[in-house]
Amino acid sequence: MAEKSTYILFALLFLFTITATILTAVLLGIVVNRLPSNNATSLEPHPPLSLVNQINIKDLLKHLQQLQDIADRSNGTRAIATAGFNETLDYITSQLEQNTNLIVQRQYFTVRNYIIRGNPQLQSQINGVTLHHTYVTNFTQILYSSRADFDSFVPLVPIPNVGCQDSDWTSVSAENAVALVKRGDCTYPEKSLFAQKYRVKGLLIYNDGTASDRFLPIQNVRNNLNTTIPAFFISYSLGVQLLNGAPNSSVKMNIDVSDADGIGNICADTPTGEKTQTIVVGSHSDGVPAGSGINDNGSGTVGNLILALNLARLFQTSSSSYPTYAYRVRFCWWGAEELGLLGARHHVDQALLTNVTTVGERLQDYLLNLNYDMLAGPNYRFGIHDRATVPSTTPEQALRGTEKITNLFRQWFNEQKLPWSNSSLGGGSDYVPFLAAGLAVGGVNTGAGGIKSASERDQYATVLGIGNGGLANAAYDPCYHQQCDRITNINPFAYEKVVKAAAHALEYMGRLNNLQQWLYPNGRQIDMPLINRNQLYDFRNDPDLI
Repeated sequence: MAEKSTYILFALLFLFTITATILTAVLLGIVVNRLPSNNATSLEPHPPLSLVNQINIKDLLKHLQQLQDIADRSNGTRAIATAGFNETLDYITSQLEQNTNLIVQRQYFTVRNYIIRGNPQLQSQINGVTLHHTYVTNFTQILYSSRADFDSFVPLVPIPNVGCQDSDWTSVSAENAVALVKRGDCTYPEKSLFAQKYRVKGLLIYNDGTASDRFLPIQNVRNNLNTTIPAFFISYSLGVQLLNGAPNSSVKMNIDVSDADGIGNICADTPTGEKTQTIVVGSHSDGVPAGSGINDNGSGTVGNLILALNLARLFQTSSSSYPTYAYRVRFCWWGAEELGLLGARHHVDQALLTNVTTVGERLQDYLLNLNYDMLAGPNYRFGIHDRATVPSTTPEQALRGTEKITNLFRQWFNEQKLPWSNSSLGGGSDYVPFLAAGLAVGGVNTGAGGIKSASERDQYATVLGIGNGGLANAAYDPCYHQQCDRITNINPFAYEKVVKAAAHALEYMGRLNNLQQWLYPNGRQIDMPLINRNQLYDFRNDPDLI
């Protein structure tokens, strides 16, 4: 009996052991399965997609190198009326058409009297002595001025003071003579308008010799569009020589000019979003004749392209997690900015025409303009366009929205713990015609030829670290409008940050429920009157023109 009881006890112990082992294994399996694994797929939701997070310096530099290569194949320039400019437009277009579903269109316009044919000539005769002067060394053409073909010497008449008032011109008899006017006080286009008004045959504006860089003739000085008289900019020494020789001075001017036809703007629209509430994002695609134009404005060209490529991709491939905006976005690349904002001015001019009835092509269909020009300066600042600096003639309705865009950029830089500076909205880039037509505008840049002060250097070093504030008493871009504006002339850190800021601004406003109310709380005038093209640009706000 005892032996039988022993067997039963052993059997029970065995069953208990087996059961305990099985239970332990099951429990361990449950615990193990609940432990995190490096190979397991997380069940946590992904953070929401952001346009800002799509921006990276690698992509920016890849496209920027393409623009450098284009310039290198075109004698080192991407200025209008060159192969470099045309190839730049082709590159932008091909990238958009091959990689997005954006609706791409080109808009063409003509730049009058831009192409110089042959060798311009200027001869002077003082007290019977004839001198032949050298182009560029002694004189340059003032852009947009008309051709000249003097077959004989024409008397020279010095204009008193600096030719900025009617009284300066009425005190002498300048009709059918060549007027000699000193630089200063008013703009070159204003002097030219006086010259046309008083029926001169030609105009010579001479440098004033007041500083070391104000003796030689200046290249690419701009005149009014459709100027009807020939005009040269001459050196200080030649101007004084002609002035001292009066009234026994006469000159002969000869220059053959022709129009630059087929200068292009490119615009690319999202296929979704309300066409009557369009966000316009713009940058200029041309450079100056001297240099590859990589910071000015290859950086803006590529920054705008990267925004367009990434937004289109998000809309197409991630519609469930990145819904399209309620507003149409129009990305534009303006031509001939370097010649006086001509592409943007032409676009606004056309959108204001009363016979334009296509929905989405009227200026009333635009809500705002974001402008990106020079985004990668080597001695950068983060310059936010400041509503407080708009010209006094700016339409009232544009002010509130412009201020909100200013504050939107400031808030982003503050949140990113980045320094920022104020940048003038006075008149130096393609936002001008939009602002003049009553639209809110904004943007960021890294500075042009202006000088970084010691206090600004210290401000940036305090935030970014000692040694990272840049160089005091040096230009933001030491290669501004020069041959050295190549791909080596950029700051990658600043470039990426500025384009990310641009992405944030676009995304923020694109997600607002009522962007028009946000920009124009007091309403806006939509039946905009046609504005004269020459009034779209306030020349007085461009220091290069005085």
